[in-house]
Amino acid sequence: MNLSYQHANPSTGGGSYLLRFRDASLERTPCLLVDSGVGVDLDSLLADDEYLAAVLLTHAHLDHYASLADSLRDGAPVYASEPTANVLENVLVEGEKNYEIGAAESAVDALKPIDGWQTIVPEVDVAPVPAGHAPGAAGFVVRFEDGSRANHLLFTGDFTDRPVAGYPGLSSDLPVDIDALFVNVSTTDEFEETLSDSLFTLVERVQAGSSVLATASALTAVHYAYLLGHLGERLGGSIPVTLAGQAAKLYADFGYDVPNVETTPVFDSCDELLERGTVTFAGPEVPTEGSAHRLFTAIEDDSTATLVQLTGGATNPVKTAGCTIYDYEVVNHPSMGVIDELVEEFDPIHVVAGHGPRRALRNFRGRYDERFVWASDDDRQQTLYEDGRWSPPPWLSETAVQSIRAQDWRSNGARFGDIVDGEEGLPRVERVESVDLEAEGLDVARFDNRFNRENGEETDQSAETPASPAEPGDDSAAATSSPEESSPDAAAAADSASPTADEFPAVEEAENFRHEVLDKLESLESAMAGTRLRARVVDGGEDVTMLRLLDDADLEHGEEIAVVVPDGDDD
Repeated sequence: MNLSYQHANPSTGGGSYLLRFRDASLERTPCLLVDSGVGVDLDSLLADDEYLAAVLLTHAHLDHYASLADSLRDGAPVYASEPTANVLENVLVEGEKNYEIGAAESAVDALKPIDGWQTIVPEVDVAPVPAGHAPGAAGFVVRFEDGSRANHLLFTGDFTDRPVAGYPGLSSDLPVDIDALFVNVSTTDEFEETLSDSLFTLVERVQAGSSVLATASALTAVHYAYLLGHLGERLGGSIPVTLAGQAAKLYADFGYDVPNVETTPVFDSCDELLERGTVTFAGPEVPTEGSAHRLFTAIEDDSTATLVQLTGGATNPVKTAGCTIYDYEVVNHPSMGVIDELVEEFDPIHVVAGHGPRRALRNFRGRYDERFVWASDDDRQQTLYEDGRWSPPPWLSETAVQSIRAQDWRSNGARFGDIVDGEEGLPRVERVESVDLEAEGLDVARFDNRFNRENGEETDQSAETPASPAEPGDDSAAATSSPEESSPDAAAAADSASPTADEFPAVEEAENFRHEVLDKLESLESAMAGTRLRARVVDGGEDVTMLRLLDDADLEHGEEIAVVVPDGDDD
């Protein structure tokens, strides 16, 4: 059996591949399509003596399924991990409303969830493995047999080594030897920092009593709801989260049951979703249409409300409104160092780089001198395996080829894989019960340090019990991409037991101002029947300052009261 690969959409994303398994004994060549993203046109790729045997779908992001319905032919099934298959019907139906993706019904009918090895054609099998990146995402191991030899390819799809919303990341500890690694090379160096910053802002604004609207793709909203729900438990309090619209449907399809997370797939009134001190997620990423637009319209002119936009970088976020606005570019990819480690640990003879910008692909040309590296961005057919042997790229010199083969022989011997029946212990694409926020990329210490107080009293951080929540306040919560440069640290900053200036010098000035204001407020006699009330200064956005009452008071929303600051030595 001979094997070749071809980039199926190099000019429109590059994340889709067509494999051909040629056998002289077969009249027609079976082909395997891995992902069917933007611009895949099988009519131009398949010859008359070729047919589509199956499609592998790594995850439910548009740039990987955009042409799926149009790619189907020859009765080919669409294989996906069980979690992705569970959400795909809702994803495709919604996608059909907003994008030109073909007939969603045909793709749904062809969908077949798999968990373990699945035979595509005789001597060719596939199996999904966890890939991080997004809830339910998978890579695929492809095994093809040639006589007594078993060869293995791994398609990472978009991946991370971090878990995502309880689903494991891609592991290099697989029970099979990987001969050819197809790795998506889109990278992000600052994802963990952005993740913590954006979650910090959400928690801070909720604790300040703002009604918070977070706009995001449905999968990102599910991811954030998982983190916020469990983060609230860790901090000893609750962070009420509501998922609206499509995000609510996918949350149910995945089978999540996260503390303090509620779902509202369909809603009539926006007010019921925008309560103060809660976070509501809706899509799309920018509130220009759909559920997000309806909800944004309800808070757009409310100076006490907050909009947080979680975008994938390909949209233009809203910049100005009457409410406080933040935007974060949330792109969950690995760093270059993670890719290098993956290559080193799998130790394949072939590395095929794809699904990255041209400058990233150029970085892979010659990056691994001891391996055959393919980093082209064209649609030429390339032979990987022929006549019982792995084939080198045609542009390598014979000297370079012999050197790589010699190094591979020293590392792997003859590369004769054993053909083993069964699942071979491959990790399953399923959510784990344990919650590890730090492993997911969250700066847990930062949250513990700033939200670990209740009623103004600092808790013992050495205790093993979860920390208690606090009023937020930290300059580092500001969105780097937000049009508003200042963070909402005046938004309900900590009480008198705040961290020292040495630990957090950036907030010293704000803390001093806060104490000064509180001292003045405590010196006042309330105009309400002589009752003294404690209050906290809250940042409501640009040029807006609010007082949040800390004591119970019989006041109605919108009611006006007078605050009098008398002259005297205490001022």
